[in-house]
Amino acid sequence: MTFLAVLGFYFAALFLLFFISRRHIGMPALGLTAGAVLAKLWTDGLTPVVANAGFVTTVPPLHSVVSVALTLLPALIVMMRATKAHSMPHQAYSSFVFAALAVMLTYGAFANAVVLDQTSSAIVLKLLPYDSAIITVCIGLALLDVVYHRKNPVGKH
Repeated sequence: MTFLAVLGFYFAALFLLFFISRRHIGMPALGLTAGAVLAKLWTDGLTPVVANAGFVTTVPPLHSVVSVALTLLPALIVMMRATKAHSMPHQAYSSFVFAALAVMLTYGAFANAVVLDQTSSAIVLKLLPYDSAIITVCIGLALLDVVYHRKNPVGKH
């Protein structure tokens, strides 16, 4: 149950962070996908550099910390410049999609960082076949948000 508790807390923290920011989902979610690509490309090479710089952890493993940081950092940078959501339902929807996408893109790093008990392992094994579909739907919703909720260019009426 430890893994599920960590994952639930992580989801809730991301949901709350995004909800408080009052942003549209589009660009930050695409930042998450870019971060996932960066994490896949650079985690192995960057982990020793981070360790040599003096940042060493044993629990969670440094590899997992670097992977999650590389995934989330582009989204957090983009989130600062994303357009604001003006309705409470849109904020909640955007927050849910962002948190779900972030969890699905980084749960592998969390699985390496936390010991899976029998219950957690069973749930992860049931969720694993659907991760591609969940990620695809979240990215599709982000793309729709970018297309339908973009800023009006300055000077155009």
